[in-house]
Amino acid sequence: MIMNIFLWTQILCLITTVGATVYIYINRKNFGYKIVSSLYLLIFLGTIYIAVRNYPIYWVGYHLTMTMKAEKQFVSEQDIELDEYMDDFEEICDIVEKHYSLAEYKGISLKSLRDKYSVKVMNAKDNREYFLAIQQYFSELKNSHTYLRYSKYTTMADAEWRSDSLYVSANLTGLSFKKGDRILSIDGIDALSWRDSMKNYVTGSTEKGRYVHTEDYVFSSYIDTVRNLCLCRGDSVFNVTVELNRDGMQYISKHNKDIRNAETKSIMNSPKGKKEYLTLLSLSGFTDEETEEFILKYNKVKNYPCIILSLLNNPGGLVRNMEKIAALLLKQSYQAETLITPSEDSFKGRLYVMIGQNTCSAAEHLASILKESGSAVLVGEETTGDFGTTPLTFLTSHDTYFTLGYGKPKTTSNGNPREGKAVEPHYRIKENAALSNNFNIVRTAFYLAMNEILEAKMDSLKKKERLE
Repeated sequence: MIMNIFLWTQILCLITTVGATVYIYINRKNFGYKIVSSLYLLIFLGTIYIAVRNYPIYWVGYHLTMTMKAEKQFVSEQDIELDEYMDDFEEICDIVEKHYSLAEYKGISLKSLRDKYSVKVMNAKDNREYFLAIQQYFSELKNSHTYLRYSKYTTMADAEWRSDSLYVSANLTGLSFKKGDRILSIDGIDALSWRDSMKNYVTGSTEKGRYVHTEDYVFSSYIDTVRNLCLCRGDSVFNVTVELNRDGMQYISKHNKDIRNAETKSIMNSPKGKKEYLTLLSLSGFTDEETEEFILKYNKVKNYPCIILSLLNNPGGLVRNMEKIAALLLKQSYQAETLITPSEDSFKGRLYVMIGQNTCSAAEHLASILKESGSAVLVGEETTGDFGTTPLTFLTSHDTYFTLGYGKPKTTSNGNPREGKAVEPHYRIKENAALSNNFNIVRTAFYLAMNEILEAKMDSLKKKERLE
């Protein structure tokens, strides 16, 4: 929104400048040579002043646009030669050292990192080894919005950590393993050792986040196309070879969209006039499409006494859309980057919000706003811990795309850090190896909501009895 206003302001200034220039030219004989020259000089100097003053905004806008339009490629297909690795890495380091202001806040010596990973880059013999070296470099920058942008090989399955055990949490591959199977080893390495090693390649703003998000790489990889898993189910131990596909992300995106569409259809087709007390709304992101879908569902259920909002797998997105949704859920105004005020259709009932380690960026910002404003009860686990930077994308001369969390550390309206510190729930789930994390959170949220509805019902009956 701010960027759009800025662009329209610049267009208006340009039109005014062109109009003034044409007007002066038409009336040049009436003004005289000296006045015309002075006016043109004034316009010229003013244009330079405005351009210099607004350059930082243009610069941020350019790199924001690049974030949306970055062309992802597979590591093995990048057109970069062995003798170009060091030049590429030096270019990355130059950009990071110039624009990554979080390094000082986090106590990171960027020069030491450059020296440390220069040795690894020099020893890299192919794209795979070069990627592994710079991926570790980015991991040490300790920010969820700071990462390399490459395409992944993946498949229609997922895994999750429950305490120190790794489990299959979803499987749509058609292979023999299933949800709830415990993963004992990945590619011949026991699960805990694999996690400790993989953590060094995972980007994240908190140490716990880096450990937890190793689970994302059980069924996906930037460089491998096969995973060899050893699993157990009860007393049975078995091995499975899983192929990771270059089109896997497209299938996952389609599957997620189908789930969203099914929820929207279910809510929109619910019977009219039926008394409802509780509903579950999922918010999977903040694209324009996802925001419109959510508002459509919300308008159908806004008069319910209780809503459970799921932000469990929300990676974030456009802040302007997040603020639009916040206005529907706030009980009172909240000062974020802008003042967010409750809309006329804002929710008046009880709101429970489910959060976890996959609640990221703008999604955890929304959770923080609802928590600090007293508008919702948060249920689940702590979030990722990074909603205080702007992701800007850069491109090296060797076609390496990467994103940096740009900007100085910010705090919430209540003074809590927005970087490196997760949003904590009011009610934290108790870990249960027999239950998936998300199911455990949903179960807890429904228990709390139903308990409150029943208590309200009991109070209403008691009041009715007293009146009689």
